[in-house]
Formats: sequence, structure tokens, C-alpha cells
Amino acid sequence: MKFRRKRADSALKDSQFTNFTESIPNPITDQLRSAFDALPIGVVITDRNGGRPIHNRAGAAMTGIRHIDILVQDAVDELLAASSGSGVIEKTIEIAGPPTRYFAIQVQSLDVGGAMATVEDVSQKVLTDTVRTDFVANLSHELKTPVGGIAALGDTMVEETDPKVVKRLAESIVTEAYRLSAIVDDLLDLSRIESGATMNRTPINIADVINEAVGSSRNFAQRHQVDLVIGENSPVYVYGDSIQLVSALLNLVENGIKYSEANSSVQVHSEVIGGDVRVSVTDQGIGIATKDHERVFERFYRVDRARSRATGGTGLGLSIVRHVVTNHGGRIELVSEEGLGAAFTMILPRLDDSLGE
Repeated sequence: MKFRRKRADSALKDSQFTNFTESIPNPITDQLRSAFDALPIGVVITDRNGGRPIHNRAGAAMTGIRHIDILVQDAVDELLAASSGSGVIEKTIEIAGPPTRYFAIQVQSLDVGGAMATVEDVSQKVLTDTVRTDFVANLSHELKTPVGGIAALGDTMVEETDPKVVKRLAESIVTEAYRLSAIVDDLLDLSRIESGATMNRTPINIADVINEAVGSSRNFAQRHQVDLVIGENSPVYVYGDSIQLVSALLNLVENGIKYSEANSSVQVHSEVIGGDVRVSVTDQGIGIATKDHERVFERFYRVDRARSRATGGTGLGLSIVRHVVTNHGGRIELVSEEGLGAAFTMILPRLDDSLGE
């Protein structure tokens, strides 16, 4: 099968379609041709002899990527060959990437002979379903851990008579309860940030965002014996939600602290490049392997689960950061190598200085 790269008007004037529409007034014929060509899914119609005179634009060029075209064509050919009088046949094919692509193919026999094949790119739907499934599985695991811990500690405390042991168990229950509360709070924050419904946009001095986030992290840094360093930050403005931006930067700073060794430093600074404001958090910690650079922004994803468990956290921080930056029309960059620290940079559109005063 070949998805010919020719204009749909030309393709649709082939004999079978012309025969079908020759008795219809021209304005209606033109509408049918236009509607057929405008369909978002690929459509290929064969005659009773297996010829293929009709296809719409999407059917003629599903992707524009040759190796994918060939594999989709082969799959359509296979189903068309097997469809003779057999009703509807469906198949979803997976084509390795990157990125991995998924195509849903359906072939239906026609009463007048021949068959119609539809081809739809369902990659985004499959990705969404996968993310949703993974999210539910990870959420169940993350909630089960503190809840299970609280139950086990409570059972132990019921039978315990030593006041010192009871006190230690009670303190552990409180710790797990706060951990559970932190997960729920982060989930609520992430939900609000994803919706963007609560944003209160105003001109914001990035230096104020940095000072507030670093100030909130000072005690956390002292407990980990990590030095927080603020670079030179000239007044520069962005347009956005101050609460969201402080939350995002706070997540980056505390993330850098958690994965840094004692007596090291985490640096926070901003700079202006062209029309962008770049706010960077650089640590001297364990670093992140290249293969994990994209996945660290997924909900609950952890590069090293054992170490993450020891350092605490909900696994939602970087996901919150990415959504905040996206809500502000920006992007997040990560530069890191395993064992050599990491630098996270929020890149935000700069607001004209005169508007921020």
C-alpha cells in the first residue's frame, strides 16, 4: 500500500469517487470532497477487486515520516487482505521511537464490496492512559507506606508498657502522619497548579521571589549543614503568580539541599538573556544520570528510591515546578551528570521593566 503524496482534490477525483458523486449537484459534491479531506483520521477505501482509488489527505500522509508510513501501510494491507466479508477488524500497532507511536487501525467490509480502513494516531491517548495508570499505582504505594507505618506503630504501642518506648513510638507516628499530610498537601497544590484556575497574575520582582524562597529554606539547609548562596540579582520582573513561583523555587532549593553532602553549597541566582529571565539552582550533590533527566519531572518518580526514602519528600516537587513554569509560559532546563551535581533553571518570559514599577 502506498499513501501517495498528492493533493486530496486530485485523489478524490479518481473513478470510484467520481462514479459515486456524478449524479450529485456540484456544490454538494464539493462539500463531500472537502469534508472527506478534512477528517482528522486517515481513511482508505478499496473496491471489490482490492484496488484503492480513494483516500483522504490524512490517509495519504499519516505522518510524513517514511519508516512509520511503511509500517502503518503494511499493517493496513494486512487487515484489508483479511477483511473479506468478515465485518470489522481492529488492531493497534506500536512503532518504536523515540518517541514511541501508536496507531489504531480499523477495517470494515462494505456491503457494496471492498472495504474501508481508518487509521488514527492514538499516541497521546495511550500516553495519557499510561500516565494515569502509573499515577494511581504510585499514589497507592506512596499513601500505603505512611498509613501502614502508622498502623504498625499503633499496634506495637498498644501492648507496650515502657513509657520511653511509647514516647518513641508516638513520635514515629507523628512523623508518619506529617509525611502523609505532606503528600496530600502536595497533591492538592499540584491539582490547583495544573488547573491554573487559582493564578493571581501581577508584575513580580524575581529578586523578591528568590529572597523569599531562600529565606524559607535557611533552617532546612542548616539542619543538612548545607550553605545557601544567593548570587547577584538585579531587579527584573516577570508577570505571574508570586505564590506559585515561590513554591516552585522553594521546591528546587530544598531538592538541591536534600541531595547535597554536608559542608557543600547550593547556589541560587538569576540572569537576563534576551527576553528571558533565567532563575537557576545549582548544587554539588549526587547528580542525575542523563537517562533520568526527563523522568524526574514525573509524579512520584525517584532516581534512587532508597536514598529518596531516607531524604524524605513526596516525589511531587519537580512535577509541581514543571507545571508552575508551564503556567507562566516558560520552560525548565536540567543540566546534570551522575556524581557531579545538578543545575535546574526556570526560564520565564521577561516583563518590560517599566511595567513592573
